[in-house]
Amino acid sequence: MRAEPKIIDQVHERGGSTPRYYEVFARRTSEDPLTHVGSVEAPNDDLAQVRAWYVFDQHEWKEMCVVPLDAVITVTETGKVTKIKAN
Repeated sequence: MRAEPKIIDQVHERGGSTPRYYEVFARRTSEDPLTHVGSVEAPNDDLAQVRAWYVFDQHEWKEMCVVPLDAVITVTETGKVTKIKAN
């Protein structure tokens, strides 16, 4: 019996074709506040978690969170402008 060659769906395997930006927050102990430690780019939430853990592994974090940039609501004073990454 001859096995058929495996066909790999590259878009599915990579998690999607459109990258999103995620902000990464972490804390070393339960008492520490969540602190912004950086950003990652990934096609989906699962891969964003993996990339954040891999990129920001310089400490033994108690907790790490990734937040899609498009879920962040910026609050500023009237007339002030903020700079954030655009998708």
